[in-house]
Amino acid sequence: MTLFKKNLEFFYHNLPSYYHLIRNIKTRRFLIKNNNIFDTLTNSYIFPNSIDDGSHFAKTPTHNPLWEKEFFQTKLQEWEEKFFLTGKTINNIIKKVKEKKEFFFDKDFLPSTIILGILGGNYIQELVKKYEFQSLFIYEPNPEFFAISLYYIDYPFIYNKLQNRLFIWINGKIDYKAIEKFYYERVITSSFLNLTLKTYNHPLIEDAKQKFNEIKLAKLRGWGSVEDELKGIKNHQQNKNKYPLLIKPKKINKPFCIVANGKSLEKNIEFIKKNKDSFFIVSVGTAIKPLLKANIESDFHIEQERTDTLIDALQNVLKDYNGYFIGASVVNNKIFQMAKNPLMYIREGFSLENEYKLIGSSPIVGNSGIAFASLFTNEIYLCGMDLGFRLNQKKHAKGSFYDDKEDKETYGIKIEGNFSDDIYTNSLFLSSKQKIEELIKLKNLKVYNLSDGAFIKGSIPLKDKTLPKIKKESLLFAFKKIEYKNPKLNIKKYEEILLKSLDLKITNLKELTGIIDFIEDTIKETSKKDPNTYLFLRGSIFHILNMLYISAHKVENNKLDQFLKETKKEIKKFFLILNSLLN
Repeated sequence: MTLFKKNLEFFYHNLPSYYHLIRNIKTRRFLIKNNNIFDTLTNSYIFPNSIDDGSHFAKTPTHNPLWEKEFFQTKLQEWEEKFFLTGKTINNIIKKVKEKKEFFFDKDFLPSTIILGILGGNYIQELVKKYEFQSLFIYEPNPEFFAISLYYIDYPFIYNKLQNRLFIWINGKIDYKAIEKFYYERVITSSFLNLTLKTYNHPLIEDAKQKFNEIKLAKLRGWGSVEDELKGIKNHQQNKNKYPLLIKPKKINKPFCIVANGKSLEKNIEFIKKNKDSFFIVSVGTAIKPLLKANIESDFHIEQERTDTLIDALQNVLKDYNGYFIGASVVNNKIFQMAKNPLMYIREGFSLENEYKLIGSSPIVGNSGIAFASLFTNEIYLCGMDLGFRLNQKKHAKGSFYDDKEDKETYGIKIEGNFSDDIYTNSLFLSSKQKIEELIKLKNLKVYNLSDGAFIKGSIPLKDKTLPKIKKESLLFAFKKIEYKNPKLNIKKYEEILLKSLDLKITNLKELTGIIDFIEDTIKETSKKDPNTYLFLRGSIFHILNMLYISAHKVENNKLDQFLKETKKEIKKFFLILNSLLN
Protein backbone atom coordinates (compact mmCIF):
# COMPACT_ATOMS: atom_id res chain seq x y z
CA MET A 1 0.00 0.00 0.00
CA THR A 2 1.44 3.42 -0.94
CA LEU A 3 1.82 6.05 1.78
CA PHE A 4 -0.85 8.18 0.11
CA LYS A 5 -3.41 5.35 0.20
CA LYS A 6 -2.43 4.48 3.77
CA ASN A 7 -3.10 8.09 4.81
CA LEU A 8 -6.39 8.25 2.92
CA GLU A 9 -7.60 5.13 4.67
CA PHE A 10 -6.50 6.54 8.03
CA PHE A 11 -8.44 9.76 7.53
CA TYR A 12 -11.46 7.88 6.15
CA HIS A 13 -11.74 5.90 9.40
CA ASN A 14 -10.52 8.50 11.91
CA LEU A 15 -11.03 12.01 10.51
CA PRO A 16 -13.58 11.68 7.67
CA SER A 17 -13.87 15.46 7.23
CA TYR A 18 -10.24 15.56 6.05
CA TYR A 19 -10.81 12.52 3.84
CA HIS A 20 -13.71 14.27 2.11
CA LEU A 21 -11.73 17.51 1.88
CA ILE A 22 -9.02 15.73 -0.12
CA ARG A 23 -11.47 13.84 -2.32
CA ASN A 24 -13.36 17.03 -3.15
CA ILE A 25 -10.42 19.07 -4.46
CA LYS A 26 -11.73 19.94 -7.95
CA THR A 27 -8.85 21.85 -9.52
CA ARG A 28 -5.15 21.49 -8.87
CA ARG A 29 -2.86 24.47 -9.06
CA PHE A 30 0.05 22.64 -7.39
CA LEU A 31 1.47 19.37 -8.74
CA ILE A 32 4.25 17.01 -7.65
CA LYS A 33 6.76 17.15 -10.47
CA ASN A 34 10.46 16.18 -10.57
CA ASN A 35 10.40 15.60 -6.79
CA ASN A 36 9.27 19.18 -6.32
CA ILE A 37 6.02 21.14 -6.06
CA PHE A 38 5.19 22.83 -9.35
CA ASP A 39 2.96 25.93 -9.40
CA THR A 40 0.97 25.82 -12.63
CA LEU A 41 -0.12 29.46 -12.21
CA THR A 42 3.39 30.94 -12.08
CA ASN A 43 4.98 28.10 -14.05
CA SER A 44 7.66 27.71 -11.38
CA TYR A 45 8.81 25.33 -8.66
CA ILE A 46 8.26 26.00 -4.94
CA PHE A 47 11.66 24.67 -3.79
CA PRO A 48 14.96 25.75 -5.39
CA ASN A 49 16.12 22.19 -6.03
CA SER A 50 13.64 19.62 -4.78
CA ILE A 51 11.15 18.96 -2.04
CA ASP A 52 14.09 17.61 0.00
CA ASP A 53 15.13 21.25 0.53
CA GLY A 54 12.43 21.25 3.20
CA SER A 55 14.73 19.18 5.38
CA HIS A 56 16.43 22.44 6.40
CA PHE A 57 13.32 23.16 8.48
CA ALA A 58 13.89 20.00 10.53
CA LYS A 59 17.42 20.82 11.69
CA THR A 60 17.62 21.70 15.42
CA PRO A 61 14.60 24.03 15.69
CA THR A 62 15.80 25.57 18.99
CA HIS A 63 18.90 26.93 17.19
CA ASN A 64 17.61 27.16 13.62
CA PRO A 65 17.26 30.76 12.27
CA LEU A 66 14.30 29.63 10.12
CA TRP A 67 12.32 29.13 13.35
CA GLU A 68 10.96 32.00 15.42
CA LYS A 69 11.71 31.51 19.12
CA GLU A 70 9.54 33.34 21.63
CA PHE A 71 10.20 33.11 25.34
CA PHE A 72 7.31 34.17 27.56
CA GLN A 73 9.80 34.99 30.28
CA THR A 74 13.59 34.83 30.34
CA LYS A 75 14.33 37.06 33.32
CA LEU A 76 13.37 35.36 36.56
CA GLN A 77 11.59 38.27 38.20
CA GLU A 78 11.19 38.15 41.99
CA TRP A 79 7.76 38.94 43.39
CA GLU A 80 6.80 41.78 45.73
CA GLU A 81 6.63 41.22 49.49
CA LYS A 82 2.85 41.67 49.57
CA PHE A 83 2.60 38.22 47.98
CA PHE A 84 3.79 36.76 51.26
CA LEU A 85 2.98 33.16 50.33
CA THR A 86 3.03 32.74 46.55
CA GLY A 87 5.74 35.33 46.08
CA LYS A 88 7.95 33.98 48.83
CA THR A 89 7.70 30.45 47.41
CA ILE A 90 8.53 31.67 43.91
CA ASN A 91 11.41 33.84 45.12
CA ASN A 92 12.94 30.90 46.99
CA ILE A 93 12.74 28.80 43.79
CA ILE A 94 14.40 31.60 41.80
CA LYS A 95 17.25 31.86 44.32
CA LYS A 96 18.23 28.27 43.58
CA VAL A 97 19.07 29.11 39.95
CA LYS A 98 19.56 32.88 40.00
CA GLU A 99 23.29 32.78 39.27
CA LYS A 100 22.91 30.47 36.27
CA LYS A 101 23.07 32.31 32.95
CA GLU A 102 21.95 29.86 30.26
CA PHE A 103 18.93 27.69 29.56
CA PHE A 104 19.30 23.96 28.93
CA PHE A 105 17.15 21.92 26.52
CA ASP A 106 16.84 18.21 25.89
CA LYS A 107 18.29 17.20 22.52
CA ASP A 108 15.25 15.09 21.64
CA PHE A 109 12.42 17.15 23.16
CA LEU A 110 10.84 20.35 21.82
CA PRO A 111 8.62 22.88 23.64
CA SER A 112 5.28 24.13 22.22
CA THR A 113 5.79 23.97 18.46
CA ILE A 114 3.70 25.69 15.78
CA ILE A 115 4.01 25.01 12.05
CA LEU A 116 2.22 27.48 9.79
CA GLY A 117 2.08 25.98 6.30
CA ILE A 118 2.86 22.34 5.50
CA LEU A 119 4.09 22.64 1.89
CA GLY A 120 5.54 19.19 1.16
CA GLY A 121 5.73 18.14 4.77
CA ASN A 122 8.71 15.79 4.58
CA TYR A 123 10.41 17.87 7.29
CA ILE A 124 7.44 17.22 9.61
CA GLN A 125 8.02 13.51 9.22
CA GLU A 126 11.69 14.03 10.12
CA LEU A 127 10.82 16.19 13.14
CA VAL A 128 8.33 13.72 14.60
CA LYS A 129 10.75 10.81 14.09
CA LYS A 130 13.53 12.67 15.86
CA TYR A 131 11.73 14.58 18.63
CA GLU A 132 9.14 14.33 21.36
CA PHE A 133 6.97 17.43 21.78
CA GLN A 134 5.31 19.36 24.57
CA SER A 135 2.68 19.84 21.87
CA LEU A 136 2.63 20.35 18.11
CA PHE A 137 0.18 22.47 16.12
CA ILE A 138 0.11 22.16 12.31
CA TYR A 139 -1.90 24.65 10.26
CA GLU A 140 -2.33 24.51 6.51
CA PRO A 141 -4.85 26.86 4.84
CA ASN A 142 -4.49 25.27 1.40
CA PRO A 143 -6.05 21.79 0.98
CA GLU A 144 -3.76 21.14 -2.01
CA PHE A 145 -0.61 21.32 0.13
CA PHE A 146 -2.29 19.05 2.66
CA ALA A 147 -3.10 16.55 -0.10
CA ILE A 148 0.52 16.68 -1.32
CA SER A 149 1.75 16.04 2.23
CA LEU A 150 -0.01 12.64 2.17
CA TYR A 151 2.83 11.44 -0.08
CA TYR A 152 5.49 12.49 2.45
CA ILE A 153 4.01 12.34 5.98
CA ASP A 154 2.99 9.11 7.67
CA TYR A 155 -0.06 10.55 9.44
CA PRO A 156 -0.97 7.33 11.31
CA PHE A 157 2.57 7.36 12.71
CA ILE A 158 2.54 10.98 13.91
CA TYR A 159 -0.97 10.69 15.36
CA ASN A 160 -0.01 7.48 17.16
CA LYS A 161 3.22 8.94 18.53
CA LEU A 162 1.92 12.35 19.62
CA GLN A 163 -1.72 11.46 20.34
CA ASN A 164 -3.39 14.29 22.29
CA ARG A 165 -0.30 16.47 21.93
CA LEU A 166 -0.99 16.88 18.20
CA PHE A 167 -3.33 19.57 16.87
CA ILE A 168 -4.03 19.91 13.13
CA TRP A 169 -6.18 22.50 11.35
CA ILE A 170 -6.55 22.24 7.58
CA ASN A 171 -8.30 24.59 5.14
CA GLY A 172 -9.41 28.18 5.45
CA LYS A 173 -9.28 30.63 8.33
CA ILE A 174 -8.26 29.10 11.65
CA ASP A 175 -10.68 29.29 14.56
CA TYR A 176 -9.71 30.91 17.88
CA LYS A 177 -11.09 27.91 19.75
CA ALA A 178 -8.57 25.56 18.13
CA ILE A 179 -5.67 27.74 19.28
CA GLU A 180 -7.15 28.11 22.76
CA LYS A 181 -7.42 24.33 23.03
CA PHE A 182 -3.74 24.03 22.04
CA TYR A 183 -2.63 26.45 24.77
CA TYR A 184 -5.15 25.98 27.54
CA GLU A 185 -5.05 22.19 27.75
CA ARG A 186 -1.50 22.52 29.14
CA VAL A 187 -1.32 26.15 30.09
CA ILE A 188 1.76 25.89 32.35
CA THR A 189 4.23 24.05 30.15
CA SER A 190 3.13 26.01 27.06
CA SER A 191 4.01 29.27 28.84
CA PHE A 192 7.80 29.10 28.60
CA LEU A 193 8.99 28.87 25.00
CA ASN A 194 7.15 28.69 21.69
CA LEU A 195 8.83 27.63 18.45
CA THR A 196 7.08 28.84 15.29
CA LEU A 197 7.88 27.97 11.69
CA LYS A 198 6.25 29.89 8.84
CA THR A 199 7.03 28.08 5.59
CA TYR A 200 5.43 30.54 3.16
CA ASN A 201 3.59 33.86 3.07
CA HIS A 202 -0.18 33.96 2.79
CA PRO A 203 -2.88 36.25 4.28
CA LEU A 204 -4.47 33.29 6.12
CA ILE A 205 -1.11 32.34 7.64
CA GLU A 206 -0.64 35.96 8.78
CA ASP A 207 -4.16 35.83 10.24
CA ALA A 208 -3.27 32.61 12.11
CA LYS A 209 -0.03 34.09 13.43
CA GLN A 210 -1.93 37.13 14.71
CA LYS A 211 -4.44 34.90 16.48
CA PHE A 212 -1.69 32.83 18.10
CA ASN A 213 -0.10 36.05 19.37
CA GLU A 214 -3.40 37.34 20.75
CA ILE A 215 -4.15 34.13 22.65
CA LYS A 216 -0.57 33.88 23.94
CA LEU A 217 -1.06 37.35 25.42
CA ALA A 218 -4.43 36.54 26.96
CA LYS A 219 -3.60 33.14 28.43
CA LEU A 220 -1.27 34.46 31.12
CA ARG A 221 -3.95 36.82 32.46
CA GLY A 222 -6.34 36.16 35.28
CA TRP A 223 -4.40 33.48 37.17
CA GLY A 224 -4.53 35.49 40.39
CA SER A 225 -3.07 34.23 43.66
CA VAL A 226 -4.19 33.06 47.10
CA GLU A 227 -3.19 36.49 48.40
CA ASP A 228 -5.76 38.07 46.08
CA GLU A 229 -8.34 35.54 47.16
CA LEU A 230 -7.62 36.02 50.87
CA LYS A 231 -8.10 39.77 50.46
CA GLY A 232 -11.34 39.16 48.57
CA ILE A 233 -12.56 36.73 51.23
CA LYS A 234 -11.82 39.25 53.99
CA ASN A 235 -13.83 41.94 52.18
CA HIS A 236 -16.60 39.47 51.32
CA GLN A 237 -16.95 38.47 54.98
CA GLN A 238 -17.40 42.12 55.96
CA ASN A 239 -19.98 42.72 53.22
CA LYS A 240 -22.08 39.56 53.07
CA ASN A 241 -25.62 39.70 54.41
CA LYS A 242 -25.41 43.50 54.82
CA TYR A 243 -26.56 44.62 51.38
CA PRO A 244 -29.26 43.46 48.96
CA LEU A 245 -27.75 40.83 46.65
CA LEU A 246 -28.38 40.40 42.93
CA ILE A 247 -30.32 37.11 42.85
CA LYS A 248 -33.62 37.45 40.93
CA PRO A 249 -33.19 39.33 37.65
CA LYS A 250 -35.72 39.13 34.82
CA LYS A 251 -35.98 40.64 31.35
CA ILE A 252 -37.61 44.07 31.06
CA ASN A 253 -36.51 44.49 27.42
CA LYS A 254 -35.51 48.13 27.61
CA PRO A 255 -32.12 49.28 26.33
CA PHE A 256 -29.04 49.69 28.52
CA CYS A 257 -25.96 51.79 27.90
CA ILE A 258 -22.69 50.65 29.48
CA VAL A 259 -20.23 53.49 29.98
CA ALA A 260 -16.55 52.69 30.51
CA ASN A 261 -13.64 55.12 30.80
CA GLY A 262 -11.82 54.56 27.51
CA LYS A 263 -10.46 57.61 25.70
CA SER A 264 -13.41 57.60 23.28
CA LEU A 265 -15.82 58.40 26.13
CA GLU A 266 -14.91 62.02 25.38
CA LYS A 267 -16.57 61.60 21.95
CA ASN A 268 -19.48 59.54 23.32
CA ILE A 269 -20.56 62.02 26.00
CA GLU A 270 -22.91 63.90 23.63
CA PHE A 271 -24.61 60.64 22.56
CA ILE A 272 -25.17 59.72 26.21
CA LYS A 273 -26.49 63.20 27.04
CA LYS A 274 -28.89 63.14 24.11
CA ASN A 275 -30.24 59.69 25.00
CA LYS A 276 -30.00 59.71 28.80
CA ASP A 277 -33.77 59.25 29.07
CA SER A 278 -33.78 56.52 26.43
CA PHE A 279 -31.86 53.79 28.22
CA PHE A 280 -30.65 52.69 31.64
CA ILE A 281 -27.12 54.05 32.08
CA VAL A 282 -24.60 51.79 33.83
CA SER A 283 -21.24 53.38 34.53
CA VAL A 284 -18.31 51.12 35.36
CA GLY A 285 -15.04 51.80 37.13
CA THR A 286 -13.51 55.24 36.66
CA ALA A 287 -16.14 56.37 34.12
CA ILE A 288 -18.27 57.80 36.94
CA LYS A 289 -16.20 60.96 37.35
CA PRO A 290 -16.26 62.16 33.69
CA LEU A 291 -20.01 61.48 33.58
CA LEU A 292 -20.72 63.54 36.70
CA LYS A 293 -18.54 66.35 35.34
CA ALA A 294 -20.74 66.33 32.23
CA ASN A 295 -23.84 66.51 34.47
CA ILE A 296 -24.83 62.95 33.62
CA GLU A 297 -25.73 60.70 36.52
CA SER A 298 -25.86 57.00 35.70
CA ASP A 299 -28.68 54.88 37.04
CA PHE A 300 -26.20 52.30 38.31
CA HIS A 301 -22.49 52.35 39.00
CA ILE A 302 -20.49 49.11 39.26
CA GLU A 303 -17.17 48.38 40.96
CA GLN A 304 -15.59 44.98 41.42
CA GLU A 305 -11.88 45.28 42.29
CA ARG A 306 -10.44 44.19 45.63
CA THR A 307 -7.76 46.87 45.59
CA ASP A 308 -7.79 49.58 48.27
CA THR A 309 -6.91 52.26 45.70
CA LEU A 310 -10.62 52.32 44.91
CA ILE A 311 -11.13 54.16 48.20
CA ASP A 312 -9.01 57.10 47.01
CA ALA A 313 -10.56 57.01 43.53
CA LEU A 314 -14.15 57.13 44.82
CA GLN A 315 -14.16 58.99 48.14
CA ASN A 316 -14.86 62.40 46.57
CA VAL A 317 -17.17 60.98 43.91
CA LEU A 318 -19.69 58.67 45.61
CA LYS A 319 -20.74 61.36 48.08
CA ASP A 320 -22.28 63.26 45.15
CA TYR A 321 -23.73 60.19 43.44
CA ASN A 322 -27.46 59.51 43.83
CA GLY A 323 -27.71 56.42 41.63
CA TYR A 324 -27.43 52.84 42.84
CA PHE A 325 -23.91 51.65 43.64
CA ILE A 326 -23.45 47.94 42.85
CA GLY A 327 -20.28 46.47 44.29
CA ALA A 328 -18.88 42.98 44.03
CA SER A 329 -18.76 41.34 47.44
CA VAL A 330 -14.94 41.44 47.30
CA VAL A 331 -14.85 45.28 47.21
CA ASN A 332 -13.57 47.02 50.36
CA ASN A 333 -16.43 47.65 52.79
CA LYS A 334 -15.43 51.32 53.18
CA ILE A 335 -16.58 51.90 49.61
CA PHE A 336 -20.00 50.38 50.31
CA GLN A 337 -20.25 52.70 53.31
CA MET A 338 -19.56 55.73 51.09
CA ALA A 339 -22.46 54.87 48.77
CA LYS A 340 -25.94 56.32 49.34
CA ASN A 341 -27.70 53.32 47.75
CA PRO A 342 -25.45 50.25 48.01
CA LEU A 343 -26.29 46.96 46.32
CA MET A 344 -24.11 43.88 45.87
CA TYR A 345 -23.34 41.02 43.48
CA ILE A 346 -21.06 37.95 43.47
CA ARG A 347 -18.20 38.21 41.02
CA GLU A 348 -17.57 35.27 38.70
CA GLY A 349 -14.31 33.47 39.44
CA PHE A 350 -14.31 34.37 43.14
CA SER A 351 -13.46 31.37 45.30
CA LEU A 352 -16.61 31.77 47.44
CA GLU A 353 -18.95 32.14 44.47
CA ASN A 354 -22.19 30.16 44.40
CA GLU A 355 -25.28 29.95 42.20
CA TYR A 356 -25.75 33.73 42.50
CA LYS A 357 -22.52 34.63 40.69
CA LEU A 358 -22.80 37.13 37.85
CA ILE A 359 -21.85 35.07 34.80
CA GLY A 360 -19.60 36.97 32.42
CA SER A 361 -18.32 39.44 35.02
CA SER A 362 -14.61 38.79 34.58
CA PRO A 363 -11.89 39.80 34.01
CA ILE A 364 -12.60 43.55 34.38
CA VAL A 365 -15.43 45.75 35.54
CA GLY A 366 -16.55 46.51 31.97
CA ASN A 367 -17.44 42.83 31.64
CA SER A 368 -19.56 43.11 34.77
CA GLY A 369 -21.47 46.04 33.30
CA ILE A 370 -22.38 44.12 30.16
CA ALA A 371 -23.13 40.94 32.13
CA PHE A 372 -25.44 42.91 34.44
CA ALA A 373 -27.30 44.54 31.55
CA SER A 374 -27.71 41.20 29.75
CA LEU A 375 -29.83 39.95 32.66
CA PHE A 376 -32.47 42.56 31.85
CA THR A 377 -32.23 43.23 28.12
CA ASN A 378 -30.85 42.08 24.77
CA GLU A 379 -30.27 45.65 23.51
CA ILE A 380 -27.02 47.15 24.78
CA TYR A 381 -25.04 50.26 23.78
CA LEU A 382 -21.32 50.54 24.60
CA CYS A 383 -19.59 53.87 25.18
CA GLY A 384 -15.92 54.28 26.13
CA MET A 385 -15.54 50.49 26.06
CA ASP A 386 -12.35 50.87 24.02
CA LEU A 387 -10.46 47.73 25.12
CA GLY A 388 -7.61 49.11 23.06
CA PHE A 389 -5.59 52.27 22.49
CA ARG A 390 -3.51 54.28 20.05
CA LEU A 391 0.21 54.20 20.69
CA ASN A 392 1.58 57.18 22.63
CA GLN A 393 -1.91 58.52 23.33
CA LYS A 394 -3.90 58.52 26.57
CA LYS A 395 -5.95 55.34 27.15
CA HIS A 396 -8.58 56.94 29.41
CA ALA A 397 -10.94 59.89 29.14
CA LYS A 398 -9.87 63.25 30.52
CA GLY A 399 -11.43 64.43 33.75
CA SER A 400 -10.99 60.99 35.35
CA PHE A 401 -8.81 59.28 37.94
CA TYR A 402 -6.05 58.87 35.32
CA ASP A 403 -5.49 62.56 34.56
CA ASP A 404 -2.30 62.75 36.63
CA LYS A 405 -1.21 59.15 35.98
CA GLU A 406 1.12 57.67 33.36
CA ASP A 407 -1.51 56.55 30.88
CA LYS A 408 0.21 55.97 27.53
CA GLU A 409 1.45 52.82 25.87
CA THR A 410 4.37 52.62 23.47
CA TYR A 411 3.76 48.99 22.56
CA GLY A 412 0.80 46.70 22.02
CA ILE A 413 -0.56 44.02 19.76
CA LYS A 414 -2.30 45.39 16.67
CA ILE A 415 -5.94 44.37 16.35
CA GLU A 416 -8.98 45.23 14.26
CA GLY A 417 -10.42 48.58 15.27
CA ASN A 418 -14.08 49.45 15.59
CA PHE A 419 -13.68 52.49 13.33
CA SER A 420 -9.98 52.68 12.42
CA ASP A 421 -6.93 50.54 11.72
CA ASP A 422 -4.50 52.06 14.25
CA ILE A 423 -5.75 50.29 17.39
CA TYR A 424 -3.53 48.23 19.69
CA THR A 425 -4.35 46.27 22.81
CA ASN A 426 -2.79 44.46 25.76
CA SER A 427 -3.41 41.09 27.36
CA LEU A 428 -5.99 42.31 29.88
CA PHE A 429 -8.08 44.22 27.36
CA LEU A 430 -7.81 41.34 24.92
CA SER A 431 -9.06 38.85 27.51
CA SER A 432 -11.95 41.20 28.35
CA LYS A 433 -12.85 41.57 24.66
CA GLN A 434 -12.91 37.80 24.13
CA LYS A 435 -15.18 37.30 27.14
CA ILE A 436 -17.60 39.96 25.87
CA GLU A 437 -17.69 38.26 22.46
CA GLU A 438 -18.50 34.94 24.15
CA LEU A 439 -21.34 36.55 26.14
CA ILE A 440 -22.79 38.22 23.03
CA LYS A 441 -22.85 34.85 21.28
CA LEU A 442 -24.12 32.92 24.31
CA LYS A 443 -27.06 35.27 24.99
CA ASN A 444 -27.68 36.39 21.40
CA LEU A 445 -27.31 40.05 22.42
CA LYS A 446 -27.77 42.99 20.09
CA VAL A 447 -24.82 45.18 21.02
CA TYR A 448 -24.15 48.58 19.44
CA ASN A 449 -20.58 49.74 19.95
CA LEU A 450 -19.91 53.49 19.81
CA SER A 451 -16.42 53.12 21.29
CA ASP A 452 -13.46 54.14 19.13
CA GLY A 453 -11.27 51.23 20.15
CA ALA A 454 -11.18 47.50 19.50
CA PHE A 455 -13.77 45.86 17.26
CA ILE A 456 -15.88 43.46 19.34
CA LYS A 457 -17.00 40.48 17.28
CA GLY A 458 -20.78 40.17 17.29
CA SER A 459 -21.31 43.88 17.98
CA ILE A 460 -22.52 46.54 15.52
CA PRO A 461 -20.30 49.64 15.10
CA LEU A 462 -22.41 52.77 15.58
CA LYS A 463 -21.42 56.44 15.33
CA ASP A 464 -24.68 58.03 16.54
CA LYS A 465 -28.38 57.44 16.99
CA THR A 466 -31.39 59.15 18.55
CA LEU A 467 -33.47 56.73 20.58
CA PRO A 468 -37.08 57.02 21.77
CA LYS A 469 -37.55 57.87 25.43
CA ILE A 470 -38.50 55.13 27.89
CA LYS A 471 -40.00 54.93 31.34
CA LYS A 472 -37.34 53.70 33.74
CA GLU A 473 -38.93 51.42 36.29
CA SER A 474 -37.17 50.28 39.45
CA LEU A 475 -34.91 47.23 39.13
CA LEU A 476 -34.73 46.64 42.87
CA PHE A 477 -36.87 43.52 42.40
CA ALA A 478 -33.65 41.78 41.29
CA PHE A 479 -31.91 42.39 44.64
CA LYS A 480 -32.70 40.82 47.97
CA LYS A 481 -31.06 40.54 51.38
CA ILE A 482 -30.30 36.89 52.10
CA GLU A 483 -28.20 34.76 54.43
CA TYR A 484 -25.23 33.98 52.19
CA LYS A 485 -23.63 30.62 52.90
CA ASN A 486 -19.97 30.39 52.01
CA PRO A 487 -18.81 27.23 50.24
CA LYS A 488 -16.18 25.29 52.19
CA LEU A 489 -12.59 25.24 50.99
CA ASN A 490 -10.61 22.01 51.34
CA ILE A 491 -7.05 22.36 50.10
CA LYS A 492 -5.86 18.94 51.32
CA LYS A 493 -6.72 17.10 48.09
CA TYR A 494 -4.85 19.62 45.95
CA GLU A 495 -1.87 19.56 48.29
CA GLU A 496 -1.68 15.76 47.99
CA ILE A 497 -1.78 15.89 44.17
CA LEU A 498 1.17 18.28 44.07
CA LEU A 499 3.36 16.69 46.67
CA LYS A 500 2.85 13.10 45.54
CA SER A 501 3.49 14.01 41.91
CA LEU A 502 6.70 15.82 42.81
CA ASP A 503 7.96 12.64 44.50
CA LEU A 504 8.48 11.06 41.08
CA LYS A 505 12.10 10.77 39.98
CA ILE A 506 13.03 12.71 36.85
CA THR A 507 16.13 12.67 34.65
CA ASN A 508 15.21 15.12 31.88
CA LEU A 509 12.91 18.00 30.93
CA LYS A 510 10.54 15.77 28.98
CA GLU A 511 9.78 13.84 32.18
CA LEU A 512 9.36 17.09 34.12
CA THR A 513 6.94 18.35 31.45
CA GLY A 514 4.95 15.14 31.84
CA ILE A 515 4.75 15.56 35.62
CA ILE A 516 3.60 19.18 35.46
CA ASP A 517 1.06 18.37 32.75
CA PHE A 518 -0.20 15.49 34.91
CA ILE A 519 -0.58 17.82 37.92
CA GLU A 520 -2.49 20.36 35.81
CA ASP A 521 -4.75 17.67 34.33
CA THR A 522 -5.43 16.16 37.76
CA ILE A 523 -6.25 19.40 39.56
CA LYS A 524 -8.54 20.43 36.69
CA GLU A 525 -10.32 17.08 37.00
CA THR A 526 -10.56 17.53 40.77
CA SER A 527 -12.04 21.00 40.22
CA LYS A 528 -15.16 19.42 38.72
CA LYS A 529 -16.07 18.17 42.20
CA ASP A 530 -14.62 21.10 44.15
CA PRO A 531 -14.55 24.22 41.94
CA ASN A 532 -14.32 26.69 44.82
CA THR A 533 -11.05 25.37 46.24
CA TYR A 534 -9.70 25.23 42.69
CA LEU A 535 -10.54 28.91 42.19
CA PHE A 536 -8.84 29.68 45.50
CA LEU A 537 -5.61 27.79 44.74
CA ARG A 538 -5.35 27.80 40.93
CA GLY A 539 -3.46 31.06 40.49
CA SER A 540 -0.79 30.33 43.05
CA ILE A 541 -0.35 26.72 41.94
CA PHE A 542 -0.02 27.78 38.30
CA HIS A 543 2.43 30.57 39.10
CA ILE A 544 4.58 28.33 41.32
CA LEU A 545 4.65 25.46 38.81
CA ASN A 546 5.33 27.89 35.98
CA MET A 547 8.37 29.27 37.79
CA LEU A 548 9.47 25.74 38.72
CA TYR A 549 9.29 24.78 35.04
CA ILE A 550 11.18 27.85 33.78
CA SER A 551 13.83 27.57 36.51
CA ALA A 552 14.33 23.86 35.76
CA HIS A 553 15.59 24.85 32.32
CA LYS A 554 18.58 26.42 34.07
CA VAL A 555 19.47 23.10 35.71
CA GLU A 556 21.54 20.33 34.11
CA ASN A 557 19.66 17.05 33.67
CA ASN A 558 21.77 15.18 36.22
CA LYS A 559 20.78 17.75 38.87
CA LEU A 560 17.08 18.01 38.01
CA ASP A 561 15.94 15.44 40.54
CA GLN A 562 17.71 17.24 43.39
CA PHE A 563 16.28 20.57 42.22
CA LEU A 564 12.78 19.06 42.29
CA LYS A 565 13.27 17.76 45.83
CA GLU A 566 14.38 21.19 47.03
CA THR A 567 11.44 22.85 45.28
CA LYS A 568 9.04 20.40 46.87
CA LYS A 569 10.22 21.57 50.30
CA GLU A 570 9.25 25.15 49.38
CA ILE A 571 5.80 24.00 48.20
CA LYS A 572 5.34 22.07 51.48
CA LYS A 573 6.05 25.29 53.40
CA PHE A 574 3.52 27.11 51.21
CA PHE A 575 0.75 24.65 52.14
CA LEU A 576 1.79 24.53 55.79
CA ILE A 577 1.37 28.30 56.17
CA LEU A 578 -1.79 28.36 54.07
CA ASN A 579 -3.40 25.64 56.20
CA SER A 580 -2.61 27.61 59.35
CA LEU A 581 -4.27 30.71 57.87
CA LEU A 582 -7.45 28.84 56.94
CA ASN A 583 -7.85 26.86 60.18
